[in-house]
Amino acid sequence: MNDHKIIDAFVLVFKTNINNPRQVKSIATTLDSCPDILKWNVDLADIDKVLRIEATHAQCGPVIELVTRAGYVCEELTD
Repeated sequence: MNDHKIIDAFVLVFKTNINNPRQVKSIATTLDSCPDILKWNVDLADIDKVLRIEATHAQCGPVIELVTRAGYVCEELTD
């Protein structure tokens, strides 16, 4: 029997104005301290400075609020 807990992850994708590694570092503590965020990264090479989050829920509002409170623009990217 496997005792590993399986966690369903939801992928959330956002357009931001996080432009450089210093800004990524400044938001890291905020994102790392959120228990609902399992993994995250910012693609600085992408024109939309995409913030990709794997979370325990599919709600974008809390993430947008966190990033906005940290002083950055954050909006959900949809298909």
